[in-house]
Amino acid sequence: MSKIIFDLDDTLYVSDELRSNREKVILDFLGDKVGEYFELKKENSTMKSLEILGISNLEFFELMGNVTINLNQDLKLISLLEKLKDDYKLVVLSNSSKFCIKETLVQLGIFNLIDSYYSAQDFGKIKPCEECFFMVDKGDICVGNNFKKDLEIPKQKGAITIFVGGFHKDADKSIKNIYELKNILKGGYDKNEY
Repeated sequence: MSKIIFDLDDTLYVSDELRSNREKVILDFLGDKVGEYFELKKENSTMKSLEILGISNLEFFELMGNVTINLNQDLKLISLLEKLKDDYKLVVLSNSSKFCIKETLVQLGIFNLIDSYYSAQDFGKIKPCEECFFMVDKGDICVGNNFKKDLEIPKQKGAITIFVGGFHKDADKSIKNIYELKNILKGGYDKNEY
């Protein structure tokens, strides 16, 4: 059975409040390194920027564990994933901590629909490191909001890539939000078409 591998944050859900709260905790922690952090963020992910500043992944996960996750159950997302589960194994791959991933999935009401989930904690490295994508096989579907981080390696491995949050020229398909996934996958997805 083919898999759909989802990024989590800003892919399966969007919460400006949670993103803002996480950023505030990071900025408070960085103190006088904030300016440097903002410069690094122009060309790097949050975790890569922190790594360059000498902040370990473990420190990052501990920081994020201090941010309250307050999400609502998403009935529309639950319905979508219930339908997809008939034809696909559902996987979540995130740079968040195991704790944050599980808590987010539980609050969204989709934890029991996910076959497996992986965190950067599992690898000691962060996406887009190739080892993080060990579960991706040719013909699987990968869904994410950052092409470089979530989709570039899977595309190289022969996966079908779906960009969430607008348009990306290198993705096989682009959708505005996760709910549009049903339109692409309705009645199956012809893997030979792309």
